[in-house]
Amino acid sequence: MISITPRKYFMGFLPLAAGAELIAVFGIVNKASGLYGLLSIFTGHPISGEQWALNIISIILLPFFLYALHCVRRQMALPVAAFAYVYFLDMLANIAFTIYFSVTWFRAFDAEVDKTVAKGGAQLDTASERGVSISIITIALLFKVYASLVLFGFARMLVQKEGLRPDNGQGKAAKLQFILLSIARPFWTRDSRRAGKGRMMSALEEGLY
Repeated sequence: MISITPRKYFMGFLPLAAGAELIAVFGIVNKASGLYGLLSIFTGHPISGEQWALNIISIILLPFFLYALHCVRRQMALPVAAFAYVYFLDMLANIAFTIYFSVTWFRAFDAEVDKTVAKGGAQLDTASERGVSISIITIALLFKVYASLVLFGFARMLVQKEGLRPDNGQGKAAKLQFILLSIARPFWTRDSRRAGKGRMMSALEEGLY
């Protein structure tokens, strides 16, 4: 069955574990930038309400990303699965903010160009600049989507390796395990059940011969 989540490699050559670790590290760097964003109030640089919201979200998520890096390195299935979900939601928020800021910037840029032309300035070739900007933004957003798929693929690998299911959790984490693995349950369990059937058939064949 075709799966859109990577099963073995990140970018086609790195193990999923290494890819997940790199994604966590880049996420930490990205979230730490929220601290510098808020420091702009001391320099007198104005920031919008949307930028305030984005920086605050980054600061709130920074400790979780630091803990997630620790869990990825130790290959802890349940925390990594939780990290995959949080990263996915954060990705959606980032896409929304990026689209909003991009539209705002393009409108401001067009208005500035119109003012320049109205004052007798030369007509600028804005199409190429707009095309380059859109290309960079699109590549960045596509990489975030791919990174999210990598995390889910790595989390699924760990979940299946530990034999976790929604209903076999233990201790305080049992409820969290039930919630995380009940969402899109076939995604977490399909391959493991198939592998289990394969091992059973192999055992039966060995018994017959």
